Amino acid sequence: MARLIGTLRPAAAAAAFALSLVACIAPGHAEDAGQSLCLMLESAAKANDLPPAFLARVIWRESRFDADAVGPRTRRGQRAQGIAQFMPGTAAERGLDDPYDPVQALPKAAAFLSELRTTFGNLGLAAAAYNAGPARVRGWLDGTRTLPAETRNYVLAITGRGVDDWAKVGSADLLAPATDCEQLIASLQEPPGAFFSELKQQVESALSKPWGLVLAAGLSRDHVLDRYARVIGQVRALTGAPEPILTAARERGLNRIYKAWIGADTRPAANTLCARIRAAGSACFVLRAPRSGRT
Repeated sequence: MARLIGTLRPAAAAAAFALSLVACIAPGHAEDAGQSLCLMLESAAKANDLPPAFLARVIWRESRFDADAVGPRTRRGQRAQGIAQFMPGTAAERGLDDPYDPVQALPKAAAFLSELRTTFGNLGLAAAAYNAGPARVRGWLDGTRTLPAETRNYVLAITGRGVDDWAKVGSADLLAPATDCEQLIASLQEPPGAFFSELKQQVESALSKPWGLVLAAGLSRDHVLDRYARVIGQVRALTGAPEPILTAARERGLNRIYKAWIGADTRPAANTLCARIRAAGSACFVLRAPRSGRT
């Protein structure tokens, strides 16, 4: 994939994320960027049985959705990296090759949080362990260690409950009622920074392609997000293949149709790439892009 975000250190990471998050319901691409982020977060959350709003709040608290984020230096001289703020050692343990690539990092963060919930019994303690480390939370529960004020504030900000409350409830999740992801993103997002500006540019670029390859499509949001989560790895393994994007649009007055799709400049180019994707084991067909104006 072309490295279009040259000013950011993980240039390919931000470009990959942008091309993975496109939604084309309305012409306001800044709004589309927020919805696109929600689609990506929801895909990672659902694949790991997490509430999407919980994952969104964790990632916002960690990095403000900044794929280029670098944390302060720890006593051991390390810094947390990327949108999910993985420490280098944790990234290696989790099999995360590039923490600055959100397409890789978000599913890894969701999987880690899911495992922490299984280990500690609920989402509040999972959040505490994500922030302070599992060993620190185990020691606190055993009465041999304390929790930093940062972790206490972190859990309260994400879940609306104090970590002591979570320790008392055991295997239960006492989260507030589900929040619409797009409303949550709008309420959390303070003036869009470089990440959202670049995402907006990628949205505009992706929507300009006259042809496309459809990898999954349908009225079921869950089906398409699940298919996207399973096919993304296969497509990323193909040299030179663009990242699939997620779109949501009303076509010919019908209900909203969700698609996992790759844009292409010409029909022959789309056919060639589609053949490569089929050879890799994924379904694919070529379609003229909506609103392309071509005949």
